[in-house]
Amino acid sequence: MTLNWTLAICTYNRPHFLVETLRHALGQTRPPAEVVVVDASDDWEDTREAMVAEFERHWDEVRLVYVPAEVRSLTFQRNQALRLATSDVVFSLDDDIYLYPDAAEIVMEVYEADTRREIAMVTGRFMPGPYDAKRKRSPRPARRGGSGAKLRGTKLRKWVEKQLALGSHFVPYDDPVDMGPVPESVEHLNVFPCRLVNGGRTTFRRELAEESGWTELLRYYATHEDSDFSYRMSQLGRLLVAPDAGFFHADGNDSKVGRFRVNTIRVRNLLALHAVHSPNRVRSALRCGASFAKFMSLYVAIDAAQKRLSLPTARAYAYGIAQIPVFLFFPFQDFEGWYTDLQERMYGDRYK
Repeated sequence: MTLNWTLAICTYNRPHFLVETLRHALGQTRPPAEVVVVDASDDWEDTREAMVAEFERHWDEVRLVYVPAEVRSLTFQRNQALRLATSDVVFSLDDDIYLYPDAAEIVMEVYEADTRREIAMVTGRFMPGPYDAKRKRSPRPARRGGSGAKLRGTKLRKWVEKQLALGSHFVPYDDPVDMGPVPESVEHLNVFPCRLVNGGRTTFRRELAEESGWTELLRYYATHEDSDFSYRMSQLGRLLVAPDAGFFHADGNDSKVGRFRVNTIRVRNLLALHAVHSPNRVRSALRCGASFAKFMSLYVAIDAAQKRLSLPTARAYAYGIAQIPVFLFFPFQDFEGWYTDLQERMYGDRYK
């Protein structure tokens, strides 16, 4: 069974990253059938013309859909791109993610082997980059700098890194889906199960994603949008990692949002997601409270070790605990409207 794939990209004022992302995608050993770009930039037409000209020789074989954003918001843009995609599989990537040359081929091999359609999402892994032809196919993954990067002692560092991983920050709305063994149809491939998928390296079956989509309640600084999406996708099918599929993150994060604010956004977004998705708010309150208390304790030590004496991250999680009654038990007439307005006042100006 042969499947095709769409590259879906949401972008905003970053043509210098977008051009390289397209270059790496169109240079795949297995190119996309179509490219969908949803551009929130004011000068999106100029960027579209530049991309059409830069990759002119590809557009006879690859369908290009390049449109302005209906709403300047990552979650809205991703849903817009999903509606425009027509392929079996969608690679929904950040605009600063460069694929290794055979990444799409490796990922698509997994979907095509999955004859029972048990798999909802497949991701690769972040690798050193940009791609170097002299490297072996599967180099050791790049070590991303993080809050625990300066801690001494291998065992302690590994423990801290595990605690600070993507899956550790996200609190499920219901019981986590049991990962189990990989489906029999793909046992011969180099894959292993995972619980959540980082948004920068997301691929999925389009039809399943149309049932889920991204939660547009997270309108602006959409921390947790990827965990939320992949968690809900995990209830529709299996999530797998194909470690030989290389994704390089050019790290175009130029955000100047301070640590206290960005982590306040993180805890608020998680509480907002529980407010709209949780079947049991009392259980959500207890789980979120326990999670925030854990991270508050961890970040007291990490903030202090990194000489952030105002303890901005620890304070954000303490603030999150205090906000649990408001988000989960206050009788809002229009919670989504209230939270959209709160986001607008906090950081909507960054998107204007």
